[in-house]
Amino acid sequence: MVSESLYRQLVPEAPLYRRTDRDPVSDESRARYESLRSAAPPTPGLTDPRLHSTWQGQIAQILFAFPAWAVEDQESATAYRSVIGALRAGTEFVVVHAAGARAAVEEWFDSAGHADTVTYVPLPDYVSFTDWAEDAYVALADAIDDTRYLMEPWEFQRAGDALIADAVEEHTGIRASQAPLIFQGGNCLIGDDFWFLGTDYFADSIVLLRRGRSPVELPDGADLSAAVRRLFHDYVEAGRRLDLVGTRKPIAVPDFRGRREGDQYFLDLPSGGTGAFQPIFHIDMFVTLVGREEGRFVVLVGDPSQADELLGSTSPYDLREVYDQIAATLAAAGFDVRRNPLVHRSTVAQSLSLADLRAIAEREKDAALTQAVRELSAAGAQADTNVTVRDWHHVTWNNCLVENSAAVGRHVYLPTFGHGPESDLAVVDDHMRQLWADLGFEVHLLADFTSFARRQGVVHCIKKYLRRGD
Repeated sequence: MVSESLYRQLVPEAPLYRRTDRDPVSDESRARYESLRSAAPPTPGLTDPRLHSTWQGQIAQILFAFPAWAVEDQESATAYRSVIGALRAGTEFVVVHAAGARAAVEEWFDSAGHADTVTYVPLPDYVSFTDWAEDAYVALADAIDDTRYLMEPWEFQRAGDALIADAVEEHTGIRASQAPLIFQGGNCLIGDDFWFLGTDYFADSIVLLRRGRSPVELPDGADLSAAVRRLFHDYVEAGRRLDLVGTRKPIAVPDFRGRREGDQYFLDLPSGGTGAFQPIFHIDMFVTLVGREEGRFVVLVGDPSQADELLGSTSPYDLREVYDQIAATLAAAGFDVRRNPLVHRSTVAQSLSLADLRAIAEREKDAALTQAVRELSAAGAQADTNVTVRDWHHVTWNNCLVENSAAVGRHVYLPTFGHGPESDLAVVDDHMRQLWADLGFEVHLLADFTSFARRQGVVHCIKKYLRRGD
């Protein structure tokens, strides 16, 4: 992973509050943190934990988080309001917000006709939280008494998002609790008799149990994979089958790559948003649960090659073979796998001379950047050659809101991207609209989510389902 300081040097105009960001933690701070956690072990698992569905039933209650900077940003606000306005009357909202932004946020819901169904949860203006409301917990209920929980992982290192569950508990009947596991909500998708977990966090949970200060005690020689599955059963989901989504071996994506295309030279940063065992760090960015048809569960899996066919472009780092492998694995497991376009796109950050890049690599002592400089030199770049720095991100329609309901019908809330400088993506917007219509869904097209995609997330990332209806 590229260090944050080096990334900001090379991509100075990169957006803040990316979904992949994490707070810097020193070894000393981590040791202190783990000491405190060890002194207060996790509460026992629930009697019968059941996750709220990703796809089934009408959206009855939903959580959003709106920090002050996001409320003030016009592109972000327009996107938020398109979602709020598209959700049906009677939907209940729990809205975490910066205290100073209350008036603006309240106007969004009032003007959309939701004034009577919102619970506002203020956070002090000095709390640095993000709008990625999906990730810092999973939402579930204990089936024994229907008590609802936001279940947090053992660690979550992103801004003040770890404070959201506790704040929600103070203002609602939803409790906050914690599991001795590593996970994030965006790497979980919940079906009917199964649930998907991205392989990355299953592997991270095994690493957690191997640490010197593990949150649980296991006998010597214990099967760590079986232990992690048991913990997920006890704390997260007791009724559904756990299926891992990812590759068996780590994915090799360089942090930097020096590349020549014709007479132009590029320094690419292709690893942004890539997971260790997943083509994207969260499975909600490339997998969508649709529902059952003729007994088989329909799953959409992103396909960069379809996007290339529609756009007439290509990415040398799109990992299409990894998506194909995951799709084949799911199909072999009995899922009805359909494919849809997924775009891997670059943004030009700046131009630097090869000499400047070499100096940065030497100053930062970064071996990967040094190797990329060598690649550029071998391709013919001289000290004064201009090199264009390109940052890569994913544009995904998989990251949508699905409502497959017996009571209100089939609805999908679909982000769009084909606006302004990205107008070429309108053809993919149209393709995805037709794909969902052919699946029998009423399609609600949302506003432009391009700025969110550059931050490595889309609409499924900015919400949390708190309750589903019929």
